[in-house]
Amino acid sequence: MRFLLALALALIPAAVFAASDESAITGPCRPEYLVPYTEQCTFGYHGIAKDHSPSNLQNAFMACDRAQTVSVSCVKSPTRQIHEVALNALYTSVAAQSEIAMFAGQYAVAESLLREKLSVIEAIGKEAQPNDRGLQAARESTLRDIADTQAGQCTWKALATAGEQQRLLRAHAYGDLAKLLDRKASAYTSCARLAATPEHRAYVEYLGYVALEESGRAAQAAGRRDDAKQTYRACIDGTTRSARYAAPDVRGYLGVVRALCVGRADGRYGVDQPQAIDADDGKTFRPLTLPKT
Repeated sequence: MRFLLALALALIPAAVFAASDESAITGPCRPEYLVPYTEQCTFGYHGIAKDHSPSNLQNAFMACDRAQTVSVSCVKSPTRQIHEVALNALYTSVAAQSEIAMFAGQYAVAESLLREKLSVIEAIGKEAQPNDRGLQAARESTLRDIADTQAGQCTWKALATAGEQQRLLRAHAYGDLAKLLDRKASAYTSCARLAATPEHRAYVEYLGYVALEESGRAAQAAGRRDDAKQTYRACIDGTTRSARYAAPDVRGYLGVVRALCVGRADGRYGVDQPQAIDADDGKTFRPLTLPKT
């Protein structure tokens, strides 16, 4: 699931993805670069499946940026064959760039590229057969991806509260921490509504249930037992509901959160200091685990 993979990566500054490679061909159309540059883009794109280090992601993205640049310069070529090759190469490079940005969690950049991809689809559509099913499928898929980038941007805004969480935790301000985590859980609920598929919605909801579990512990630490009990009940009910349409791996994560909420509520698990989901500042995705008993 690419949204889990995105969280598993060290974040790369958005500027790396937004900036064009100044070494790319920017002058008149050079047909001899069309195929080689596109092949470099495709090679880099497939390479991130085995190596998703920040440097490899950046190299793959910039290879596709070069392919996109030379494709744009050749799309308006009066030679029909060059025009067609350039248009297909442009689609390939923009599609790959958008997926690489999504993979790296750079959702704003990905959304911009996906909207560019839509424009390329429309350009291809003007030259294709009417009601081309392949193009229609590509258009619908791209619109779903755009929705997912918007959910991703929303999610990262919710994650941005990690610094404040740590400040309240260090100050032992558990009552305020519980309130912050409640707001964070509500934010994830709003983000989940933007997701294009039930599976992605369940994943974003999972993040919200993690915040609820943390909020319940904070409320307990603050001596607010009734609030904690209500929070845990919302966590238990929500994880049960989301598991019905979650992907298998996320269903497992939901099961752990549910077990934690049940265990905290009935006293099986003691109340330790609440910890944020991203113990290392969001650089690595770490699902919750059950405490050792």
